[in-house]
Amino acid sequence: MKRTEKEEAKRDSAAQVKNSGRGFRKGDATMNQFVIDYKHNGSTFTLTREAWIKMRKDSWRSNYKYPCISVVFGENSDTKVAIIDWEVFKDLIKDSEYE
Repeated sequence: MKRTEKEEAKRDSAAQVKNSGRGFRKGDATMNQFVIDYKHNGSTFTLTREAWIKMRKDSWRSNYKYPCISVVFGENSDTKVAIIDWEVFKDLIKDSEYE
């Protein structure tokens, strides 16, 4: 059975936020400086330029946070990836063991 966005947020220690008048059902959460949008997909995920721009705007309006899309592939899967802005990625690896 597929985990809900609420369960994913809890696993990540993220705080759920209301989304576009749909209450807490939509799947957005905040963690540190990120607004996370949880997506569950069987085996593929498509992100359009327009959707990413909207996510960036929504995140910025949420107290100047950065967008992150969390994609979980498969039901009850631990295969999970994060999509973040490239400049944020570069900042995260700067002066780290990954540099």
